[in-house]
Amino acid sequence: MNRLQKWISLASIILLFVSTLGISSAKASCYATRNPLAPVLKEVIIDADGDLSAYVRVEPEYLDHMELVFMDKRGREQWRIPVNTVAKQRTETVTASDLQGQEIQVKVKTGEIRISHKELDELSVDAKVYLEVRNYQPKEKKTTGEYFIDPIVSEEACGKFTLQSEEESIYFTKSKESAFPGYVKISEGSIQIVINLTTEYEKAKFTLVVLNENGQVVKRIPVQTKNPTLSSKSLSLPAGTYTVQLEMANGGSKTYSESVKWVISAPKVEFSIPSGAQFPGNVSINSNGTIKVTLKVSSSYQVYKYYLVVVDAWGNEVRRVSIDPSNVNQIISNLNLTTGGYTLYIEVIDPASQEYAQSLSAFYTVNTSGQIIVFIDGELQNYSKPPVKINSRVLVPMRAVFEAFGAKVDWDEATQSVTATRGNDVIKLTIGSKTAYKNGQPITMDVPAILYNNETTMVPIRFVSEALGAKVSWDGYSNSVVISN
Repeated sequence: MNRLQKWISLASIILLFVSTLGISSAKASCYATRNPLAPVLKEVIIDADGDLSAYVRVEPEYLDHMELVFMDKRGREQWRIPVNTVAKQRTETVTASDLQGQEIQVKVKTGEIRISHKELDELSVDAKVYLEVRNYQPKEKKTTGEYFIDPIVSEEACGKFTLQSEEESIYFTKSKESAFPGYVKISEGSIQIVINLTTEYEKAKFTLVVLNENGQVVKRIPVQTKNPTLSSKSLSLPAGTYTVQLEMANGGSKTYSESVKWVISAPKVEFSIPSGAQFPGNVSINSNGTIKVTLKVSSSYQVYKYYLVVVDAWGNEVRRVSIDPSNVNQIISNLNLTTGGYTLYIEVIDPASQEYAQSLSAFYTVNTSGQIIVFIDGELQNYSKPPVKINSRVLVPMRAVFEAFGAKVDWDEATQSVTATRGNDVIKLTIGSKTAYKNGQPITMDVPAILYNNETTMVPIRFVSEALGAKVSWDGYSNSVVISN
């Protein structure tokens, strides 16, 4: 066999393997215009029956070969479970970048996956999980003659054939034999919450969690145990099907009640103004703490009644301010509210039919305490040592904030160091040092952690975001730190 014949034979073998792997000739030739989007895995929940559900987003060509990969505390792979179906599948458009960095629109599939508790029997402790997808069917490697072919395609030019989502935590803190100390009941116009407070749960915090059809959390409302009844209208949710359950945080662990399906029906009488993102107006908060109400209503809609509605952290309506629909931009202030977090939205009511529509909501902080305050998932925190501002940087008490996120915090007096453990994540820092470590990786802080009054470890709010993956913002008008999980 001469040299030309060998090269022709080699090229034929490469094309055969490319075809066997299911890779298009365009991809094999590296004609890709962008790298593929990593899959998204969110809202991973183990329900009362032990079944796993989660929201996923995947590019269509990766849908046929998906697996959930479970890892132990050290990050070692334990086992894989194939994902065979995606329920409630929908096509959506997201923004991506091509290889030149220009924004382009990409079609993706979203939906819900479910894994039966029978497939999870080996899993009984808290763990990490991620979604792995690929756009080829693995085949056994073959040899032909004197050549062994293992096709390699440039990741920079054509993207990866195997993709992974970010890791998510799953919790098995609730045994199937034990009963949650409460339940949720949905009735017309209200959400009834029953909690059996025994001494075992007297320090527990309860939160009402509302999930949409895709398994995404759309509302987290702290439950006032003395008056655990909420107005369903005050939640400002559009028509649709939701899942409602109670979350209990107790001693650094979280457990969940049985879930209840909640169907919000569209108004029987057709109303000319839609709720949600299509509502002709919005509420925003100015940097000085005043409330800006913007309306975009036609003259035919001005026969309706318009209000700015203020709801407290427990879902109770505390203010209803009439607004003029002919005034497209209005500034509202001096609501005389006490310290706390509030939900604001616009509501329009048809006096004839009593049908109504509501805008998207805005979170509003009020602080009359004279100190810096902290909100976590909309709930005002009560710390024995309040946050402090040092050199224009706000520092918060580390133990209190981290424990609110389910982390265990340990103090080592000898080394003046703190270790926080949350799921598989281990965060370490030393008093006086600007460098902390998350799973061995350094995190540089704006200012070092300090031991305030020789008893409370204080850390900058940006560190909370980087260590816990939380969203942290600062409301300067109210001296408030707002943290969302």
